Amino acid sequence: MASLENTASLGLAMIMKNEALNLPKSLAPVAGLFDEIVAVDTGSSDQSRETARALGARVLDFEWVHDFSAARNFGLQAATTDFIMWLDADNSISPAGLSELRSHLRKKAEIVILATEVVIPQGDRLWQKRVFPNHPEARFEGRVHEQLVHPAHWATVPAEAEILHWGYADPAAARKKGERNLELLLNCGQTSAGEFYCLYQTGRTLFNLRRYEEARLWLTRAVAAETDNRPLMGHAFILLSQTQGRLGLHDEAEKTIRRLVALAPGYGPGHYQLGRLLYDAGKHAEAGEYLETALILGPGDQIWGASQKMCGFRAAFLLGRIWAGQGRLQPARQAFGLARAIDPQNPEPDFALAEAALAEGDAAEARARLERVLELAPGRRRAAELYRRLSQ
Repeated sequence: MASLENTASLGLAMIMKNEALNLPKSLAPVAGLFDEIVAVDTGSSDQSRETARALGARVLDFEWVHDFSAARNFGLQAATTDFIMWLDADNSISPAGLSELRSHLRKKAEIVILATEVVIPQGDRLWQKRVFPNHPEARFEGRVHEQLVHPAHWATVPAEAEILHWGYADPAAARKKGERNLELLLNCGQTSAGEFYCLYQTGRTLFNLRRYEEARLWLTRAVAAETDNRPLMGHAFILLSQTQGRLGLHDEAEKTIRRLVALAPGYGPGHYQLGRLLYDAGKHAEAGEYLETALILGPGDQIWGASQKMCGFRAAFLLGRIWAGQGRLQPARQAFGLARAIDPQNPEPDFALAEAALAEGDAAEARARLERVLELAPGRRRAAELYRRLSQ
């Protein structure tokens, strides 16, 4: 345990606009656990300022200049604690999660703490730099989708804490934010992240807005740009392939992912995406090879939000289907078992295992598997019909 003299103070920096309804959910549960709260208001017309002050925040007014980094950096300049955590008004962290983040801090430590953001309700999970030293060289860059920049020698420390983000849960609000972000991105200028980052984020935003023809143009430029951000470059290739698929350009989509796999053979998400694409195209034997490799390498990437759990489940389940279709029941059982272990609450692996048991003549196991399916999904008609037939 750190001595009292080595205990670092931790402050919260937040930017907000018309967040009076969110603050009781985001700030109130942890407000008393920070040594300082700096809330930068960019022009609220509701009770955001009063609500934040009532929760102990020092509220600073900042004229909105269409630049999220400018607003964040204004708050950082006012902070006085040893370390700063950033949290938006549509984010929340539990008191236990905040305590875990604090446990990593020591005075004068040159570290940046990573926490997992969980996007609700989509379930995407991505690493974010959330806690960092209060230092002039730690600042945000980029008008939107801003990134924390800091001295290269600072260590990054992953924490177990999770931060919930519900700001894009409402489809209409998500679209409005996407259109706002797009306007800022089209005028984003250059940052230390380079041209690639702006191209990638613009293409990603257009993809999310379902403006696929435009997204294709920006993502094509992104994959041709130079960057050392390999995870985001990998995602740019994946998004480009998905965009091409949405436009019906399936041959192009496959070529794009094959190019990613050739450029980054150790990148699991590339193998996973190619495996899924080939599976959908009916090329099951080849798909199985890539899905199996993806499971070995790891099919997810928390840098851009691909969940290891969701991608791993899908890869294992599809692999099981491929092997079952080839009559390889024992490997299929192992793959379905892996999928079940990854997500025990999903009924699909148990139903597949029931079918495999029947194919091997084991009616008792099939009934037990089907009972589990009906426990998890009582309305599953095919499982109910099969169970009745086996019980007669």
